[in-house]
Amino acid sequence: MIEATRARIAGHWSRRFGAPVPGPFPITVGATGRYADGALVVVLDGRAHVDAPLDHLDAVVALTEGRDPTDLLDPAFWTPLASAPVLGPADRYWADHSWTDHAAALGDPAPEIPLERLAELRPLVTEREWLEAGFASNPILAHGFEHDGRLVAAAVLTALWGWPADVGVLVAPDARGEGLGSRVAVSALTAAVSVAGFGCYRVERGNAASVAVARHLRLEPYGANVLVPLAP
Repeated sequence: MIEATRARIAGHWSRRFGAPVPGPFPITVGATGRYADGALVVVLDGRAHVDAPLDHLDAVVALTEGRDPTDLLDPAFWTPLASAPVLGPADRYWADHSWTDHAAALGDPAPEIPLERLAELRPLVTEREWLEAGFASNPILAHGFEHDGRLVAAAVLTALWGWPADVGVLVAPDARGEGLGSRVAVSALTAAVSVAGFGCYRVERGNAASVAVARHLRLEPYGANVLVPLAP
């Protein structure tokens, strides 16, 4: 990943939190006012930043004080404060112009498909899979493969920081294990890089198939997060 891409990623979080990210301390806790019922935890370059509701600030500071930043990515760490299951951890894997030469060697691209065809996959996957892949988040562009006229794999591009750069992938259960997830992901990431200069593949750490896709594509991991529900 080129240094300019890293700077864009870190710069986004710095603007979002109103503080340097990664910060000068192992763990920084603040309150931007964006969240009333949850805390966003971002770990970047071995340092953590927590955006917590103002009325939970003292409790979050007390819980995190003196801990290792990676501890904050463990859902069990937040048990004393969380009001519902913690979402994540999710890792972000990146592609940019330094990756496109490798992408060209990863097989034939998936064709672009009409967005309305994505509905064909909805009955075949769980609600969590549908949401995690961003298929419910107003996709901007989609690529997919079909078999016997039936859509069996698709990747979508949704907005990330105002750019069509966030990539999500779904594969029908009976078509998994054939490499289709990697191929549709390549098409979506290539489209993202051509428009935005970078593409992001967000992977739930417990999703072995998605982790395997990210590693097979040689995407670069940079940053992870959890979202901690807190009682208002």
